[in-house]
Amino acid sequence: MKSKLFGVLLLIEAAALLLTAAVALYYQRVAGETDARCFMLTAAITGAVGLLLYNIGSMSKRGTLQIRDTFFVVALSWVLFSIFGMLPFLMNGTVDNVTDAFFETMSGFSTTGATILDNIDQQPHGILFWRSITQWMGGLGVVVFTLAFLPSVAKGSKKASLFAAEAPGLSVEKLAPTMGATSRLLWIIYIALTVLCAIAYAVGPMNRFDAICHAMTTIATGGFSTHQASIGYFGSNYIEFVCVFFMLLSGINFAMYHFLFNGRFDVIKRNEELRWYLLAILFFTVLFLLRFYFAPRIDVITDEQLVSHPHTELDRIRTSLFHVVALLSNTGFQGTNYNYDSWGRLFLIPTVVMMVVGGCAGSTSGGIKMVRVIVLFKYIKKTVNEMIHSSSMYTIKISGQIVEDLSLKRVLSFFSLFLIVFMLNVVGLSAAGMSLEEGAISFLTCFSNYGPGTGITGPSGTFDAIPKAAKWILSFDMMVGRLEIYTVLLLFTRSFWRAK
Repeated sequence: MKSKLFGVLLLIEAAALLLTAAVALYYQRVAGETDARCFMLTAAITGAVGLLLYNIGSMSKRGTLQIRDTFFVVALSWVLFSIFGMLPFLMNGTVDNVTDAFFETMSGFSTTGATILDNIDQQPHGILFWRSITQWMGGLGVVVFTLAFLPSVAKGSKKASLFAAEAPGLSVEKLAPTMGATSRLLWIIYIALTVLCAIAYAVGPMNRFDAICHAMTTIATGGFSTHQASIGYFGSNYIEFVCVFFMLLSGINFAMYHFLFNGRFDVIKRNEELRWYLLAILFFTVLFLLRFYFAPRIDVITDEQLVSHPHTELDRIRTSLFHVVALLSNTGFQGTNYNYDSWGRLFLIPTVVMMVVGGCAGSTSGGIKMVRVIVLFKYIKKTVNEMIHSSSMYTIKISGQIVEDLSLKRVLSFFSLFLIVFMLNVVGLSAAGMSLEEGAISFLTCFSNYGPGTGITGPSGTFDAIPKAAKWILSFDMMVGRLEIYTVLLLFTRSFWRAK
């Protein structure tokens, strides 16, 4: 059964490669580009392996997936997708080694947006489209897509396990009677947002190709662009505000749109995570506005750094809002004047905080998720209150619902695991040749699926110059962050493999 599901997943990837090949063929005809053959060959290889695995799985006597199989399938599917997905980069000569090709592809499927390319504007349209579609496929997850439109690949509780293993957040919220129907509904919302975003971009100074590619990476909160300067390339206030609007929407739990369409405004109103997400955007935007106003007085910055600051009222608002929403949604786009490396060191602290926290559970954004941070602070408050009033017992509620002990333990263990993984990575990246600061920031930006780091990996830089060993570590971090630790961690426990 596992082989059959892997086969289905690879056939889906082959279909995406064929779509990219069609785009490349069009630009071969109108612009003389030559990357179409790479995508057709990769699609053939991927499809052949997919069919082989599907047939092997169909002949297997083992009829159903076990619970542990679901976690194995989800984790390995991301690796398989990246292995086959990196082939066009190698065949086309976009990169000249497996390390960079795997890094770029895993960054795409995990919606991280970190790149090793420093010549994006010179890449053929097929490569640019493939980078965008990898992020769009990874936004909601390829396994969730399979459950939505090919429901026969898993049954009953196994669907829920597959969904939970890939879906980001604290818990899986059923919006329909079955997990297959829930997956289908989420993908319909996802596609609708992508279409609306593409139309909004196309109304402005984006051509249709750029609009489609940026719509896919915006709604996926991925951050890959068709230009090295990212959104800032277009030099348009309209484009930046459209980008802010859809990045903000993509950082919200997609279930809220289902409730909106069904007139369930009471559910939206009492959603505590959404409220704190919007308040965080407002708070950090005001904080950055104040920093831009008073930077020369409260920070030691050079004249060159001061010149890079936005000077007009509109520029300050636009730059602050864009920076904040790009961070909290973990999209990682860059706008005009968007370079926190040149704004002074004090900008780095809130930047890292927003990068790590991320958006809402059930959205396409990365990071720890707003709901976990809320639960953590409520648990601290509960502990303090119980210390003061030792005879009293306090409960933790989110959106009016009591947080069960099991959910609370998972949140607390998630933060503990995050700190352990952080420390191990800083040591590992330092051993690989990165400085402590570069290693720490690079881990945080890849684990949170944000993308740009600081220094050479910063908003206007790439990860090309970092050591190869560090690229493999960070590629693994992207997957661990996208699957939120547990799905990958379970594979390395003896008890998991002994389970029946």
